[in-house]
Amino acid sequence: MPQKTRNPRYYRLDFIAENTFNRVWSIRMTRARVILVSIASMSAVCALIWVIMAFTPLRQLFPGALKGDLRAAYLETAVKLDSLEQASKKNQAYIANLIAVMKDEINPDSVTSVVLPADTLLGSSDTERLFVEKYREEERFNLSVLAPIAAEGMVFYTPVNGSVDIVPNTGKDALSIRTGRIIPISSVCRGSVVAVDALPDGLFSVTIQHPNDFISIYSGLGEVFVNKGSKVLPGQRIAHSSSTYDAIFELWHNGSALDAREYIAF
Repeated sequence: MPQKTRNPRYYRLDFIAENTFNRVWSIRMTRARVILVSIASMSAVCALIWVIMAFTPLRQLFPGALKGDLRAAYLETAVKLDSLEQASKKNQAYIANLIAVMKDEINPDSVTSVVLPADTLLGSSDTERLFVEKYREEERFNLSVLAPIAAEGMVFYTPVNGSVDIVPNTGKDALSIRTGRIIPISSVCRGSVVAVDALPDGLFSVTIQHPNDFISIYSGLGEVFVNKGSKVLPGQRIAHSSSTYDAIFELWHNGSALDAREYIAF
């Protein structure tokens, strides 16, 4: 009995002109060839997309594909926008309050007092000093207990170099630098000069504000090399001592005098 032969099934894709119905282009393929052509076409499209995304500026659309400098710039811009948004809200609230005041729409009962933060650059008054001394003696309450915590991570340099006598100053938490000659006086830490004052006998005093609410005061100076508002670095020469008077060094934190020998290795 003769066996029946099975002819492969073919598929044809014809392109026909709509006006004349003439066959313009025709493709005849088997099922296997259709599958191979489809896979090849999809692979070519995927490869083209990959090339476009990998070697053109479009790759920046992918998360994490930005360069370091662009990412940092975008982050900085986002922070600035957030700050601008906060400033805009404050300005809008201020304008709204100003309009309410001008229209006499403010309810006196809704007004609350505002407590301004204390200025750490101002010296303590007599009342504040008496209050501190009272509780320091009676209840051993010391306002400088937070100073060692604030000083963590900070490096204080000695204000003088060489062989000099440094002794406690009588009646105050300060150190007298007995030199008997003119020597350089240096800043113990980075900061800003907040005051340069003239003292009797042609002497001067320099006050420097440091980070973390530390203040250093240098008194009895013969010659000063900085001005108010000057920025100083650790160990930078700020003055010369006097040849006839002792230089006095003080270290303060949050309005409380400190023993500088606990923070500086003289």
